[in-house]
Amino acid sequence: MKKIFTLTFFILTAVTLFAQGGSALLIPADSRATAMGVSALQPAAEKLDAQAFYGMWAPKTANNTIVGVNAFYRLNDKLSFTFEGRELIDKPYAVSNALGASTETYTPTDLIIGLGATYSITDQLSVGAKAHILSSGIAPDVKGSAFCADISAVYGTELFTAGLGLKNLGSKIDYGAGGYSLPALVSVSGTVSPIQNLNTALEVDYLFSGALMAGLGVEYTVIDMISVRGGFHYGDAEKALPTYVSLGLGAQFSGIHLDATFLTASETLGNTLLIGVGYSF
Repeated sequence: MKKIFTLTFFILTAVTLFAQGGSALLIPADSRATAMGVSALQPAAEKLDAQAFYGMWAPKTANNTIVGVNAFYRLNDKLSFTFEGRELIDKPYAVSNALGASTETYTPTDLIIGLGATYSITDQLSVGAKAHILSSGIAPDVKGSAFCADISAVYGTELFTAGLGLKNLGSKIDYGAGGYSLPALVSVSGTVSPIQNLNTALEVDYLFSGALMAGLGVEYTVIDMISVRGGFHYGDAEKALPTYVSLGLGAQFSGIHLDATFLTASETLGNTLLIGVGYSF
């Protein structure tokens, strides 16, 4: 009976908080993009960009830790590959036995592994696909996994890019008491570089669950070494990432880049801090 109660409690809690399964899929895995209020940006590197990041996610509420790596590699003029791996680590809690005594602690986690490829049809038009595996555990006996994919098309010039994508399309995640839909969405995004060293980004996402997200951000780079970033993200606290204001700072020298992002003006995500270090050329 106690095992059944625990199972039901954690599943209902997850659904109440996120209105769906796999909400970690909505958390950006790129400190630079997050600082500009969007979920992703086109890689700026010519050949390779690899980075690792660490962060305190929603320390005022969930108090999660997020760690991960991501990489971009251009094989030739036509084909490039991306990889990402990130883990959202929740606060540990005490686990009780049948007599009610605490015997150990358990740490809920969401692990996401993604592998993608992009093919350039012309110098301006490219198409891409990425596959994700999600493994989630919210209690010792309450675990689930799911598979999903993203597809996208991007048209770009030196002045601007425009993209259309479908994200998180795949199976439901089942914790043992029925499946829950992943946060699938359609995304329209774009970037504009009106003058040298100034980049702007815009993204609008519509979740199939009925929620809307939108982000707008700007980045200005000084003497090709220091980047100042800011953004605004509009969201839905019940079905998507909530609204927040983002601030960021980047430094790059000899291929090494450091990035920091801070989220504020949000009851849920306020004081979130992401730090990344990488190498590109």
